[in-house]
Amino acid sequence: MNLDFRSPAARGLRRYVGLVADVLDPDVDRTAVHWVHPVRAHLALSGRLRWFPGREVTLTWDEWYGWAMAVAACTDDSPTVLRYLGNDVLPAPRDVARFSGRMFRDEFVGLPDPPARAAQTEVTTRLSEYAAPCHARHRRQNRPVHLYGVITSRQHHA
Repeated sequence: MNLDFRSPAARGLRRYVGLVADVLDPDVDRTAVHWVHPVRAHLALSGRLRWFPGREVTLTWDEWYGWAMAVAACTDDSPTVLRYLGNDVLPAPRDVARFSGRMFRDEFVGLPDPPARAAQTEVTTRLSEYAAPCHARHRRQNRPVHLYGVITSRQHHA
């Protein structure tokens, strides 16, 4: 999927990732959207899984399989996917939060293997539905979504 940065689908993806991060708050340390094919997003979580206490945990999203829970790998930069949320590439943000919460409660939810790839035209159409209306587009979101693979830490308030 190739997204024009200003397209409704790209705006929808930024908003969708922000909505997921807001539902997970305060458990999200960093968010990022990567525009290089395949389009993907990462939400670094502050918690640790009991099974992997020393590894950073992330929720990842990509245009083909949707959401997955992953941990930082020991040998390279690629995270190791533990479970996929399911067959819907764009589930409701609250469903993503439930999936994450259940994984942190040691429940093996979701799918162990990637689901069937989503149809790209469907993903683009559904992402466009998340785009904020033109009159609301310039309002500040509660949580920034970093673009182009730039990931910065969330500011902690004293």
